[in-house]
Amino acid sequence: MSLDAQGIAAPARRTEPTRRTRYKAEIASVSPESSRNTFERHDTCFLGVSLENSNFTTAKLTSMVKWISRRFSKCTVLIGDSIHRLTLESTQGMAPDRAREQALALGRSFVEAEGKVFDEYREITDFTFLNCSDVQDGEEYGQFHNKLLAFFDENEEFRSSVESFGHAYHRKRAEGIGASEWEKRIRMSSDYFLEEFAVFACLKEQGLPVMVYPGSFSTLSEIAKGRHPGAPEELRDLVVVSLHLKGR
Repeated sequence: MSLDAQGIAAPARRTEPTRRTRYKAEIASVSPESSRNTFERHDTCFLGVSLENSNFTTAKLTSMVKWISRRFSKCTVLIGDSIHRLTLESTQGMAPDRAREQALALGRSFVEAEGKVFDEYREITDFTFLNCSDVQDGEEYGQFHNKLLAFFDENEEFRSSVESFGHAYHRKRAEGIGASEWEKRIRMSSDYFLEEFAVFACLKEQGLPVMVYPGSFSTLSEIAKGRHPGAPEELRDLVVVSLHLKGR
């Protein structure tokens, strides 16, 4: 779901490195910084899950679920299924229909494979699953998405921040591609983040004030810090907790 969330492999389940089978989740940053010592006063949060991402192997996921269970009584696990289609289209050249079908299948596979991790902590925290595809079917999503699209078109600073994510990600995979393909990939990365941000705004509106994620969310953190005042209020009021997963 962030910059490093856009990579995708075949639907086979990743394996853990043999030397690091246990991890400890620690706070890397909180945005806005003023919420660093107060975000735990909330009893609900949502955990963003990026499909086929190395930060969501079983051992790493377990460390995050354990961390959440010590702080929140309820947690919505947001599965980034439908937005993942854009990654498949841009990096693997899949047709839109095929990419969506594959992305939704990856979402189902994740829940089937990793559901037991959450089951182990359900007596402490009420974990529920929610797919991005379900959120995107709602009317509220369309409203937030339209606002973000308009803001992206109108505000150069916001647009540059969003596009910088795509530049950093695709630069590592740019060998051999032409200018038109490069522009297409940057555009699809921007589409990915704008859709994702609209989903986050929906969850904030539904009463989930804290987002937890293992990695950085530069633009989203900037919004939380007040750098993009034209962004939807729901994103400006969201608390973003970035976790660092320390191997041991």
